[in-house]
Amino acid sequence: MKLLKSILPVCLMALALTGWLPGQAPHPKAPVSVAKAKKPANARYFGAVDLGSKGTKASLYSFVADEDGPNAEVMFSKTVNTKLVSSMKDGNFTPEGIADATAAVKQVVDAMKGEAQKQGVDVEVYYVVGSSGVAKAKNKQDLVDSVKSATGIDMDFVTATQEGFYGLQSAVPRSRRSTSIYIDIGSGNTKLGCLVGGEDAASFKSAEIEFGSVSGRNEALKRSPNDLNAGIDSVMGDVKSKYEAQSRDIPCLRNRPRIYWTGGASWATATYMHPEREMNGWVTITKKDLDTFLASLKDNTWNTKKHVYVFPEDMPKERQNAIRAKAAKEQEDVQNVFVREDLISGVSIMEAVLASSNPAASIHFVRSGNFIYGYALDKFKADSEK
Repeated sequence: MKLLKSILPVCLMALALTGWLPGQAPHPKAPVSVAKAKKPANARYFGAVDLGSKGTKASLYSFVADEDGPNAEVMFSKTVNTKLVSSMKDGNFTPEGIADATAAVKQVVDAMKGEAQKQGVDVEVYYVVGSSGVAKAKNKQDLVDSVKSATGIDMDFVTATQEGFYGLQSAVPRSRRSTSIYIDIGSGNTKLGCLVGGEDAASFKSAEIEFGSVSGRNEALKRSPNDLNAGIDSVMGDVKSKYEAQSRDIPCLRNRPRIYWTGGASWATATYMHPEREMNGWVTITKKDLDTFLASLKDNTWNTKKHVYVFPEDMPKERQNAIRAKAAKEQEDVQNVFVREDLISGVSIMEAVLASSNPAASIHFVRSGNFIYGYALDKFKADSEK
């Protein structure tokens, strides 16, 4: 995809405020204030809403050009959990679930508009996209109508394949795409994919697992109401068999040496296993990290241990303190978004996929990985290249 011609690099003051370093991606969850920074004259700003199975996530951002292509520089974000999918009955959203999700969308859109006014930027497009898990509802048009009535925004949806392709574009550095696979463990399902022979959607080889962090937890409790771990083991058996069946026809899913991982379980794993890397755009996660975090989730000690920070000797105290403060806030945010059972499910899915693909592959959590940015690059490409 061509670089957006109208985008200029973010000014040095904004980079200093975000803690961004060359080669790192910005953090899409933590609001970053750039109100005092001079805005690039030709920057184009977008207000994105990712309406997912569990949460409604908003990002006010602009694209900046880096060596691996357009990168989303987030200046404000907000997440509101909903009961849209958890309250579904017989494959349909309930009126209560639709009302809850609509209220969440309006809340985050209003928040982005307020922030845009505060920071003095003109937002060209506010857009709302339902994830592939949400798109499966039989009565999704009722949700579209409700969101339109409340916000004036025409809502769109993505398929699992589109969600995976757009997510890969935002998560995987261009120089790594030919040797990597992308996995997004969402609340409702899991999307996987890899590029073979090109950079376009036609070159994206995709797979989908019907379970995500929340739907996997629900299925586990359905199978074993009194023993979550036994239920998880049963669900993971299905995850492995379905992944193995799909990947037989997509060899790149089996053989690539690098995995780029997004979704709530990856965020939680990086936050709790590597708080010292809170300012890093990508965080390497080992198999030992997965095993350790999963064990602490299962014995319910995951949020009770005091973290030990190991910083380079030459790191300024101010930066160390900033990392500690941000890590503490992120840990609090994880606990406000996910219950322990969700994380057990999500991390278990990652372990199941790893075991069935390339156990020696390196795993990289991506802070700025979200299909909502790749969607914009594709949807608004024609406008951006004028």
